[in-house]
Amino acid sequence: MFRSHNHFHGQRGIALFIGLVFLVVLSLVAVIAMQSTFLEMRMATNVARQSEAFQISESTRSILTGPSQTSLFSQSLAQGGWPVSWGGNVPDTDFSAIGDCAAPWTDATNCAMVLKFKDALIKGTDGTPKLLFGAFDSPGADKTNDETTSNPSNWVTDASLDFPDPNASGGQVTGMLSVVPDGVASNAGAGTAQAAGYRGLGVGAAAGGASRYFQIRSVGFSPKGGSNGRAVTIAQYKAVVQ
Repeated sequence: MFRSHNHFHGQRGIALFIGLVFLVVLSLVAVIAMQSTFLEMRMATNVARQSEAFQISESTRSILTGPSQTSLFSQSLAQGGWPVSWGGNVPDTDFSAIGDCAAPWTDATNCAMVLKFKDALIKGTDGTPKLLFGAFDSPGADKTNDETTSNPSNWVTDASLDFPDPNASGGQVTGMLSVVPDGVASNAGAGTAQAAGYRGLGVGAAAGGASRYFQIRSVGFSPKGGSNGRAVTIAQYKAVVQ
């Protein structure tokens, strides 16, 4: 009589255990790889959003700081207000064309940016658009202290412009503008400047020998209200007093 012996009964189930271990390891590797991919995607998205926010900030500020003959801010400063059609007190015809957009600002195609800026200006309770060249706002953005040139964090938003988000259908990106006065100085050649030791014949401050300075801050958000895409740019604007 022959007896059969099972030499493998001590190894029963070992293959299943090893298979499960390999399956767990492979699952962990897959999860780590996916997390790494998602992290890289988020980093790439944040970089793109940051770059976009910077472009929005620069573009929004250029609405005010363009060439003096076509700058909305320069013309408003020279005329002492905003057009009547905007709720201001200056005849529309006193304003020059902004690019291909001429008063009374009715061309929806060529005046798209001008009309957007008109709607973006902060309005008073009577509907009058805010003058950007006035005194410091009181109180400032913190609702307690007044605006000061040295504290940009307390500057009040004077205009807020929304644009379509190129990266999200139906979404928006935003540019917010703040303008604060930054002093007055006599130009070289003015009578007051000559008295102070500058070279020049001196034409007198009353003859246009002075300049007003402003700080213009633009904050870009991509997307609107988001924190992952935010850029702040500040530039000094010089306006020669005529």
